[in-house]
Order: sequence, then structure tokens, then C-alpha cells
Amino acid sequence: MKILGIDTTGQTASAALVEDDKLICEFTLNYKLTHSQTIMPMIAEIIERSETEKASIASAIPKSMLFKTKVIPGVI
Repeated sequence: MKILGIDTTGQTASAALVEDDKLICEFTLNYKLTHSQTIMPMIAEIIERSETEKASIASAIPKSMLFKTKVIPGVI
């Protein structure tokens, strides 16, 4: 199962794609742009570089929700 993790909780924005507990691709950016300017291009880059079909991603979960939902604790 492929899971897209997103972290926008701090100044640095990050996104990563995990499949079956294996990190496939990650992207972190700490630059003078807002998350609204960075996160969608980062996700698009991850999908393109990993040659992943959008439909194959099981879920997209913000990091702030990981430990609350217990979906993929400890990932990213």
C-alpha cells in the first residue's frame, strides 16, 4: 500500500511516499515560500519522479494526524 505523508507543521515543508514500510521518495524544502506555494509542487514532483499513479496512493495523511490516527506511526 502506498501512503503519501505530508508535514506542514513548521517552517519547513516535507512530503514523502512510503510503500509497505519502505521509503520510496521524500522531498523537504526550507525556503522563503509559504506552504501553499510549495507543498503541491512537491507532491507533484514525488509522484512524477517515483512514476506513481495517483490512484495507487491509498491515503494522504498530514504528519500532525499520524499519531492521533495511529495509521502509520513513526513514518516520516
